Amino acid sequence: MTLLLLALPARAQSYRLYQPNEISTSFGFSLINFGVSMIDKAKLSYVDSETGRVTGIRSGGSRGVMNIGYSRQLNSCISVGGSFGFNRASINGIVYNANLTLASANIYSLMGTAKFDWFHSRNDVFCMYSKVGLGLMVVQGIVLQGLLNGAVVAPTFQTSFVCLEVGKAVSAFLELGMGMQGIAQVGLHARF
Repeated sequence: MTLLLLALPARAQSYRLYQPNEISTSFGFSLINFGVSMIDKAKLSYVDSETGRVTGIRSGGSRGVMNIGYSRQLNSCISVGGSFGFNRASINGIVYNANLTLASANIYSLMGTAKFDWFHSRNDVFCMYSKVGLGLMVVQGIVLQGLLNGAVVAPTFQTSFVCLEVGKAVSAFLELGMGMQGIAQVGLHARF
């Protein structure tokens, strides 16, 4: 009976080890998105005073990086897994009032990830961690109205230095770092 009573607090302190599988979904705000929005803010266009024609560059739009992932808790501090991300961005030009697509691409990433939990609250409801990912990205699209078409495969990474998580079986998280998945990510984890 005494052993059973001693085992109960240990289970409460290491909840994550009893729910070792984790799936996540998140939305990341990436440098690509900020770069595309800066083009709009810079107003890189001018109007010819004689003809009234507009020439310049403007953003064609960009959305954030959508990510899904899976990880497995190996011990009380370390998890390993993988993630998949998707982003789309485009930049348009205006030449004499006609739109011209300068670049448009779908960007996919596939990475292996490792996560290090460096702080847990006593009841495991609040956690702070760091995460690193390494993998490949595929950029598929057009550049300069079809002069360069197709797909390019390149290495990619994600390093999230400060990450906060609140919850147990289902938790919300915020990750701050840099790389393909964004400089800031918000999302949900689910453990089973």
